[in-house]
Amino acid sequence: MNDKILMIINAFPPSGESGVQRPLKFLKYFSRDGWETFVVTPRKAVLQQNKDVTLEKEIPPMAHVFKTHNITFGDEKLAGIRNEYAEPEDLPKKLMWKPLKFLNDLLFPIDKQIGWVPFAVISSIRIINKFKVRNLYITGSPFSAFFCGVILKSIYGKKLYWIADYRDAWQFAPLLDKLVLPFRKRIIVRMDEKFLRNADFVVFTSPDVLEKYRTKYPWLMEKSDCITNGYDEDDFINLESKQFDKLTFGYMGKLNPARGNPIPWLRVLKSQVKEDFQVMHVGIIDKSFLRQIQSEGLSFYNFIGYKSHLEALSYSAGTDVNIIVLNDDIESAGVLPGKIFELIRLGKPILAIGSEQSAIKDIITATGAGAYATANDTGSLIKALEQLLDKGFKPKMKAGQIEQYSRKSLTQKLAAVYQRYNISK
Repeated sequence: MNDKILMIINAFPPSGESGVQRPLKFLKYFSRDGWETFVVTPRKAVLQQNKDVTLEKEIPPMAHVFKTHNITFGDEKLAGIRNEYAEPEDLPKKLMWKPLKFLNDLLFPIDKQIGWVPFAVISSIRIINKFKVRNLYITGSPFSAFFCGVILKSIYGKKLYWIADYRDAWQFAPLLDKLVLPFRKRIIVRMDEKFLRNADFVVFTSPDVLEKYRTKYPWLMEKSDCITNGYDEDDFINLESKQFDKLTFGYMGKLNPARGNPIPWLRVLKSQVKEDFQVMHVGIIDKSFLRQIQSEGLSFYNFIGYKSHLEALSYSAGTDVNIIVLNDDIESAGVLPGKIFELIRLGKPILAIGSEQSAIKDIITATGAGAYATANDTGSLIKALEQLLDKGFKPKMKAGQIEQYSRKSLTQKLAAVYQRYNISK
């Protein structure tokens, strides 16, 4: 059996943010389980603004990491204007917004990381030829990375077994119709199908997203599965909790229109919580939300900013209630963020907010890890909050219930797909 795997990963340490975690943990546990691992990644960190150098310590010393050149496109300030979720209110930005958005979608219909593809392909060919690797893993986003799979499959055919790992639901992504122009959406759908057809196997991170893709493309039934995100037990060994002197609610991650609006639940906290309290937010927040929070005088909200993964966990470990929020829409219903498994593992009560029926509601209900509320439903939010602030409330997870979401178990599930293929050869 060929226990060698080539992993093409665009966002890799020292880049930070949540998308780096999944492929890094796969790499870590593939290596621990005796696989010989090869990584192709850009030499320059893709996420320059939010680096997490502590993640570099998790790269297995036995992994072969090949860093390539990368052609990047666009100025970050201009990109910020192009990628606003709605037309900016600021007049200078407003004048630039529409032409820049059109130009961005015209020049980069897939994504701006496409300049990395030629370098990644050349490096991958050298590795495959020299080390006789036939197991290929590619993760997206950015989805332009999947072009590497298409090209490599055209060269090696059945000698190479490619698993495409969809960390995000590309054509079913929340707010996609607002983020891209109609002609770009059509290109995305066509390319998405092309990638799906060329891959030998496809993995999605939530059952809902898996079902959406299988419903649209029934031929995916035989070559797709759901492997959720999860938690890494190593992250919780000797984890030091932050200490707070008042009732503390925690939020870890991004707050933007695609992820969920914090204003409704912040208002409910202000009106319903009678004792002195605070909200600690470690991560990233959209400027429009920050302005609204300040204008409404929600002074109990404390924005800490982006921190390393372990430091962010230490904040969550010290809070009384952790919050996870998504929008109340069809696309967001299927999103299953990796942090929910880490919050469950912490064992602190969770206030989960989203659509009436959603993947995170199913997880919270199944594990008894907290209370669920429907976004923008004040009554639902109040009821969930009262439940969590009841002094007798304790998360009610059964022994062994969370272990299925450990990164080790999830990696073994992914490895089993390759092993079935290799055994059949």
